[in-house]
Amino acid sequence: MVGYGGTVLGVKEVKEPRIYSCNMESSQSKRSASFSEQTSQPLSEKDMEELQSTLPPDKKLKAGREYIWNRKSKRKAEYWKYYLEYVENGKLRAECKFCPKTFADDGNLNGSKNVKNHAESCLGNPINIEKQKGKEKQTKLYFDQEHESSELKCGSRIINLNDVREALIHMIIVDELPFKHVEKPGFRHFVQVACPQFHIPSRVTIARDCLKLYYSEKEKLREMFKTCQRISVTTDTWTSIQRINYMCLTAHFIDNDWKLNKKIINFCPISSHKGEAIGKAVEACLEYWGIDDKLFTVTVDNASSNDVACAHLSRMVRRTGCINDGKNLHVRCIAHIINLIVWDGIREHGVCIDRVRNAVKYVKNSPARILRFKDLVKKQT
Repeated sequence: MVGYGGTVLGVKEVKEPRIYSCNMESSQSKRSASFSEQTSQPLSEKDMEELQSTLPPDKKLKAGREYIWNRKSKRKAEYWKYYLEYVENGKLRAECKFCPKTFADDGNLNGSKNVKNHAESCLGNPINIEKQKGKEKQTKLYFDQEHESSELKCGSRIINLNDVREALIHMIIVDELPFKHVEKPGFRHFVQVACPQFHIPSRVTIARDCLKLYYSEKEKLREMFKTCQRISVTTDTWTSIQRINYMCLTAHFIDNDWKLNKKIINFCPISSHKGEAIGKAVEACLEYWGIDDKLFTVTVDNASSNDVACAHLSRMVRRTGCINDGKNLHVRCIAHIINLIVWDGIREHGVCIDRVRNAVKYVKNSPARILRFKDLVKKQT
């Protein structure tokens, strides 16, 4: 609905307001005094098409809602063209054309402040999106010092405040900083000097943004898995100082660009370190990501519980499908094998290693001994 006082979409002006119901059925409902004399008429297919044409492509008329068509009104404000009016429980309401929000629409009782504010801030409105882009970007001068001389080169570039905020979230995650880092006085002073126009969000907002980024990256990873043919996983378990058992599951795969990727797909507490518990946890994670039918190998250390876990996963891949029926599913970690070999060698020569360690401790326990040791080294050289 674009206008209220004149012709709308080629429909001539009528004296009486007409109320249409999208459920294609005639409806008579109790209305307030302002609508007591109005009659409800079914909405024809042509009228529905015309009314729908005033909405964005992704917006649909809601079934059962009694929309008002060609109502005379003194409202001349530009923002009213972004709303559809309808009657609900005898009260007039306005529905935004670009989002699901609705507002009380009786000018005598409710006013139009909320309707106006929403029209100017609704992110679904293309006009507001263009305005927001203009606010978020600004051109700034910058000086680039050349390496071969001390001269400064002046130029200009556009600073996008959204990019600055995304960079802040990236810093919090990559550097493993606490959320309250943004509220520290040193950081706030740095931002005020570097980019005064940037509004520093609170730690609650930063936590919310990090969670949004997590969900966004999660969906991207899910789409990547759909294009992969085979995925190998590695897993390990340990117990924290709080006596909580944890398991980490990492997926290794080659994407369409023939690049090897390594992504952590699960990090969760588990009931115990028993093989059956590990196997069920891995199976549940693979089914959640939808890659249980793409499992290629499982790399684990030589613990006996992992043999039981791999046996459980072997039964799973026989149902979902795997190369060679999962006979080569279990791969033992080479790093763990090398570590065991090294420890066996240390135990074989433990006496010699202990003598060297004790000699180093003896020298380092006193500054005078360190100086004496350095003097002896110089004499030997």
